Amino acid sequence: MGSKYPPSVRGCLPLWALTLEAAFILVFFFFTYYDTSLEDQKVLMAFYQVCQDLTVMAALGLGFLTSSLRRHSWSSVAFNLFMLALGVQWAILLDGFLSQFPPGKLVIKLSSIRLATMSAMSVLISAGAVLGKVNLVQLVVMVLVELTAFVTLRMVSRNVFSTYMHNAVLAGGVAVGASCHLISSPWLAMVLGLVAGLISIGGAKCLPVCFNQILGIHDSCGVHYTFGLPGLLGQITYIVLMMHQAVWANAFAPKSQNMERTSCG
Repeated sequence: MGSKYPPSVRGCLPLWALTLEAAFILVFFFFTYYDTSLEDQKVLMAFYQVCQDLTVMAALGLGFLTSSLRRHSWSSVAFNLFMLALGVQWAILLDGFLSQFPPGKLVIKLSSIRLATMSAMSVLISAGAVLGKVNLVQLVVMVLVELTAFVTLRMVSRNVFSTYMHNAVLAGGVAVGASCHLISSPWLAMVLGLVAGLISIGGAKCLPVCFNQILGIHDSCGVHYTFGLPGLLGQITYIVLMMHQAVWANAFAPKSQNMERTSCG
């Protein structure tokens, strides 16, 4: 992957990466510390299992997603792991400094590492759309800029608009991720996964021709039909299930109240 880039890029990347890592080490040394309080072991293990699964998906799942590209086949996992490590460190600092008031030393917990990993996955997904158009140094800059915007918007959404962002990974998971807490039957989850898979497969067959030749949009790894369209399906499903739940509650609430009054009378 690196051998096909100009010598200027190959020379800048190690220096740029080492400088960033040295800066991160200094910031973590002066402004962070581990949470050493005694926590419930069951809660701790639950967080650890979630962090483990997320890290495997981010490091290997999204890394092998670009291994089918000839130019990136040998180094996709390696540079994906590099962007993940860089993004998690930057996201931890951003989450801590933006959410903690008054400012002080940041407490690093498993929950903060989990949240930072989920934030970094957004960059790894979007990086697949620009592979072949940007060099490695530009991808590193993309990690820093996009994570800054992502974490800032999440803080604004949580604190101002009281909304929550749903996170998911691949086609079926994207579709079910937003509405998973509203799905009451296994068949509904199966239908959503099937439809999302069909959308992803159909998009891989038809959309590249439409995007590349007609619209002129570059999408190396099929981010649109792998994540975008299933995510849109998930949000539509979430809205429909929320409306159905509200209608169902309004329809049966008066009847239950009348039955309680009758039984009391």
